[in-house]
Amino acid sequence: MAKEIELKLRLQPEDIPALVSWLDNEATATGQKTLNNDYFDTPELALAAAHSALRIRSTNSGFEQTFKARSQSNSAVQIRHEWNWPLPERQLDPSLLALPEVQACWPEPAARDQLQTVFSTDFERRSWLYTAADDSEIEVVIDQGSILANGQSEPLCELELELVSGDDTAMWPLSEALHDVAPMWLSDISKAERGYRLAGVGSALFHGATIDAEGAGLPELAFDLQRALEYYLWSDGDLQAIWQSGYPLARLMSKESVLWQLLDKSLAMKSEHLLKDKAAAKALTRAVQQVAGMCTESQPGRESIRDRWDEARSQVGDVIECSETSSLSASLKQLLKD
Repeated sequence: MAKEIELKLRLQPEDIPALVSWLDNEATATGQKTLNNDYFDTPELALAAAHSALRIRSTNSGFEQTFKARSQSNSAVQIRHEWNWPLPERQLDPSLLALPEVQACWPEPAARDQLQTVFSTDFERRSWLYTAADDSEIEVVIDQGSILANGQSEPLCELELELVSGDDTAMWPLSEALHDVAPMWLSDISKAERGYRLAGVGSALFHGATIDAEGAGLPELAFDLQRALEYYLWSDGDLQAIWQSGYPLARLMSKESVLWQLLDKSLAMKSEHLLKDKAAAKALTRAVQQVAGMCTESQPGRESIRDRWDEARSQVGDVIECSETSSLSASLKQLLKD
């Protein structure tokens, strides 16, 4: 078993050349390859419901079966338990999923004898190895291709940072540097989840975590903000989800927090312009870091984080419920002034 510690960001294809140029100068190129992937689930989509993924990957060197269990958060980066097995052919081997250590993370409702292909992803991957100032090593990959399901396709364009060795916090300065090259948005929606939606068997999902008085659960709520922005910029999301996640988080921070600036930009700019705004994309990354810091720092005052969160969530919920679509932006902007 391995632990996958990564940051994933979405970007536009026209920004790839500038990123490739920067990475060629600042990191060591490690290759380019074509990857074809088949994703499996039960008819009831038990793996998707458990935020897990099972795939077979085909490359020029052979075939590999991978199972990824539900992700967890550490300092706002995603950590997933992952198993990889070489295969002699492009055919699922259910016996590998029966191993005790796998079964400890395997969703109980997912019957191994009912697994079937749901969708595929085909893309080109370019990779680099970056050495941080503290000697931590980070693999950087850019994936560009398509997600395929039910005779339909949608473009895939992502950049991933994965910790190879050292401290996972070293990924943040690298992310900041890359944000200066091109607008990239932190992503919490996996290739697998996008494939399910394209196949017509998935919907917009959120973590929906609860928090306690000390702030446990905040990173998952920050992931919900990432998701809301991602749906808004690339799919069929709306402002309501952004504000339902983002405004309560902003209320836990000072008015100088970049999250307040990001919320303001979400009202002032059309989605297609917000997508291309490097400062807005970087603001999300910094806001997520700030949320992670809140989980380890003592909070002033008697009022608990949970109470402040609940109050702000109720407040923004009331504004959304009482506002007409035409006046929603103005009503939300008033919240920023109060």
